[in-house]
Formats: sequence, C-alpha cells, structure tokens
Amino acid sequence: MKNNQVPAKSIIALSLSALFMSEATIAAGFYLNEHSANGLGRAFAGQAALAENATVLYSNPAAITQFDAATMSLFLSYVDPGINSTGSVTLTNQGQNLTLNADQDDVAGSAFIPAAFYARPLNEKWSIGLGMYSNYGLASDYDDSFTALHFGDRAEIKSVNLNPTVAYRLSDTISLGLGLNAVYSEAELSTSVPAVISGAIGGIVPPLASIAKVQGDDWSFGWNIGAYWLPTPNTTIGLSYRSEVALSLSGDFKSDVVAAYNQAGSVDIDLPALAELAISQKVSEQLSFQASINWFGWSSFDVLEANLENGVDVLLKEEQFHNAKKYSLGATYILNAQWVLRTGVAYDEGAVSDEHRSISIPDTDRRWLSAGASYTLNDALSIDAGIVKVYGKEAKVNEQTAFGPLTSTLEATQKASATILSAQINYKF
Repeated sequence: MKNNQVPAKSIIALSLSALFMSEATIAAGFYLNEHSANGLGRAFAGQAALAENATVLYSNPAAITQFDAATMSLFLSYVDPGINSTGSVTLTNQGQNLTLNADQDDVAGSAFIPAAFYARPLNEKWSIGLGMYSNYGLASDYDDSFTALHFGDRAEIKSVNLNPTVAYRLSDTISLGLGLNAVYSEAELSTSVPAVISGAIGGIVPPLASIAKVQGDDWSFGWNIGAYWLPTPNTTIGLSYRSEVALSLSGDFKSDVVAAYNQAGSVDIDLPALAELAISQKVSEQLSFQASINWFGWSSFDVLEANLENGVDVLLKEEQFHNAKKYSLGATYILNAQWVLRTGVAYDEGAVSDEHRSISIPDTDRRWLSAGASYTLNDALSIDAGIVKVYGKEAKVNEQTAFGPLTSTLEATQKASATILSAQINYKF
C-alpha cells in the first residue's frame, strides 16, 4: 500500500466509529459480582438464601430480618485479570492490502474493589440496612505500539451504588425486602491513531493523535426486591430481583483531529436487570449444600446511540447482547466453633455473541473454582476470606469498519482468565 493511497479522513471516520463500539462494550459488558468474601468462597452459590453477615443485603434485602442485632461488614476484593489477544489488522484500499501484527498481552489491569454493608433490626418485624458497592466497572489500556488503537485504546468506567433497604418479617418463615439504588457512574474512553497508520498515510495525522476522547458521568436510580423463605428448619430459599438502570453519561467529546466532535454530548446505556433463585440445604449440624441460578437481562443493551449537543443523534452500533445465566453449586462445612470452610463451582455464560464480539470486551463463557474460610474471634467479630480462579473460553474476534475506499479488518483470538482474592471483617454491635 502506497503512503498516499490511504485518505486521512477515512482513517479518522472509521476510528470514530470504532471508539463507540469499544465504549459500548466496555461500559456495559462487565458486571462486578464481588460483594462478599464468604460468598466468593462458594462461587456465590446460595448467596440469596444465606444470612451469614450483612453482605447478604446485596443479594437479598429480605434476608436482613434474620439478624437479631446491628451488624456491619467491610469488604475488599483484589481482581487480577489475565486477558491476552493475538491477531492482525488488515488495511484495504483500492484492492491493496497492508497486514499488521495486533498482539497485546495484559489488556486489563488489576483492581481493588471495596464494599460496605450495614443492617439492623428496628423491632421484631422491621429491619433496615444500607449497602455501598460497585456493580459495574472495568479499566483496559492498550500499548502505544498496538496497531489497532483505532478499534480501542483506553477505556475506564467506575460506578458506585448506594442501596438503602427495608425488610419486613411476615411470619417466622417468610420475609420480604425492598431497596432503592442510587447509581453514580463515570467513564473515560478514547481511541488513537496507531503509529503505523500515521506512517501509511504519510504523517497527515500525527501518530497517537487522539481521534476521540469521551468523558461523562451520570446519576441514575433503580430498585431491588427480595423474598426469604424457610420451608423447613433445614432449608432456606431466597429469591431476588434488581431492576434495569438507565444511564445517560453526559460530558465532553474531544478530538485532536476532528473539530466537529469537540462539543458536549451524552451516551445512553441501559444496565441489565438481574435475578437470583437460591437454596441452602442443611444435611447435618456441620454440613450444608448451596445452589443458585442467576439471570442477567443483557438483551436490554441492544443499540448504542450518541446524542450530541448540536442535536445530531448518531447510531454508533447495534450491540445485540443476549440474556445470560450463571449456575453455581457450593458447600459449607462448620469445622468447629471458630472455623467455617467453603468451596464452590460455577458456570457463567457470556452475554456477547460471536458475531458482535470486539477486542474491548473479552466476554465469553467462564468456569469458576473457589474456596474460602471464616474465622470467629469472639461473639462480635469474625473474618472471612475467599479465592476464586476464573477460566474463560477462548473467543474469536472479527471486527471491520469502512468509510469511503478504506476498510480496516481486525481478526484476533482472545484468552481470558482471572484470579480474585477477597477479605472481609464482620462486626456485631
């Protein structure tokens, strides 16, 4: 491919399109399940059916009626993802091709995820609680030498959920709970001109020039409900539902090379509804088994559109996510008065179909293997710890964008895994 055969405007336009494809998948494709160290030790099996400490407020607000005194849990999780991508980018212009290596290791960096929960009874019937945690988040960053920076460079999204909760005990065996979710999210996403493409177009656009950089934030609201049932003295069943949350990330669009994108705007993102059906069955004084089915309503995330300040609405991508489920099994063993041991397995379906997968979302089916333990120091204080290893199915990525005579095609294979470590302190007042 000759240097003067790749129009600079073509590179810019297709790169802007790729930015928003990356933005969508980054912002909506990663649900954070890490809210409980004791739950992590069982791969979160039976989580909505076990009132072990205040973290159950996240999985099932009705379960906080099981506490006879005020209780607090402080949680911290360390997530170490291993996401590697191997592939190539082919630029095609007027029948001429230029193929470039597009390998990248360690796409996503490690992160600490904190959470805090508090619950207390008001009387024999009513209980209240408050949770502070994150539901969604991700940070990915490709090296400056990556040849597909126009498909995705840097992306980061953070969210905080404030979840006040109230629960009512209908009887000795049935409780109901209701929560309000106030969700704050902020995002920063960008694409850049790869150095090799800058060279291919004769330096018309400088290498690593920002094609588009988006910064935005929003407050939004949702709700969650739950039911907690003890059909027998040895069986507990939990059912919970968390509503969809509609975000409109408002902020600034900036570009070093496209003046029309230097204006305010917003991107609408619908985070999915969630549901869980859980059971815990005690088989002896020491041993119990747990199971859960989690449902994720990702089909709400189908189309991504940008709304610019000048009134132009731009259809960026049809994501076409699909609903997904997670199946988990676990066991809990009370070793003695101080120690409780846990283990679990899970199968977690990805929400992204093969035909819509992009390099910015290595989402695929995953298998979980977990273990954990709790230690009780005294009647008021206990400590939980958990570890899980997540193994992702190998995923193929095939992305293509075009504008005018220029076509850019990315073909890649992604491999993803993760190690998650969690610790938690529980205190009864």
